[in-house]
Amino acid sequence: MPDLTAEQVDGTVSIRLEDDVLARYNADTDASKPGFDVLAVPPGVDGAGGQNLIVSAPHDHSWHLGTFFCQKLVDGINCWESEAIAGGSGDQLYGYAAHEHARVREDDDRVTIDQTATWTSSTGKELLADDREITVHAPADATAEHAGYLLTWEQSLTALEETRHLSSETIHGHYSGLSTRFARSLTDGRVLLPGGTDPGTTTPPRDVSGPSGHWCDYSGPLDGKRGPGSPWTAGITTFDHPDNEPHPPRWFIMTEPFGFVAANPTWKRVEVLEADETRTWRWGLWVHAGTPGESQIDEQYQRFLALE
Repeated sequence: MPDLTAEQVDGTVSIRLEDDVLARYNADTDASKPGFDVLAVPPGVDGAGGQNLIVSAPHDHSWHLGTFFCQKLVDGINCWESEAIAGGSGDQLYGYAAHEHARVREDDDRVTIDQTATWTSSTGKELLADDREITVHAPADATAEHAGYLLTWEQSLTALEETRHLSSETIHGHYSGLSTRFARSLTDGRVLLPGGTDPGTTTPPRDVSGPSGHWCDYSGPLDGKRGPGSPWTAGITTFDHPDNEPHPPRWFIMTEPFGFVAANPTWKRVEVLEADETRTWRWGLWVHAGTPGESQIDEQYQRFLALE
């Protein structure tokens, strides 16, 4: 198994497998929140190796920052569409994650990013302490049919100064939590949930009845394959840990006009944190080549659970 290496420059952590960037995380950023802007297919996978599966700050939703965590509403303050609100002419409050510090730890088969940030309102009021530990694990076998690698994401929020209310209800649905905006080539992708659960309406106009399940896979076609035959495919499965509350979560899923998946702990519920109280969630991400079936995803889910 090739070693992973990491380099942190100006608040951005680039994680490489040999000479190729496998993942890139923007810890200290001009955007409203940190997140990955690169999660790539492992090198060596046919011609698809190295293709980035996510997009950060797309022109249609500049607050979609690749793969990222965001609590939509904190005491009614919008921490999600912060770029749109900040660029407007009104006086609506918004929130953002102010970077405090980040530390990178390297091992032969993994790279871990520890970051601390403070969710702060546009008036300067500190709302939540944000502590996260994100680990990228090296791919096991780049020649496998569904070659890929696992990420683990442990996310803690602590209420600052007073009781905080976390929620996510909007007129467009319940989006919040650990989220991924997929690359444009993956639009109209395949969504798979455990047991073949129906994902519901994933294109506008959509309802707000998010399906539940302990994982959700989104896979779709990639650009670049020349000649006859089907295009390459790849995707990302998001795993929810059994210790999370609630478990399984409700999923916000879109396939049109773009691909988007979010594991939302506050779907149709309000999470109340008393002052200094902390809530922690643990998620996994499997970045993979191909379009795996349920048995392959279940196998990777068990690998995720074994990484504790």
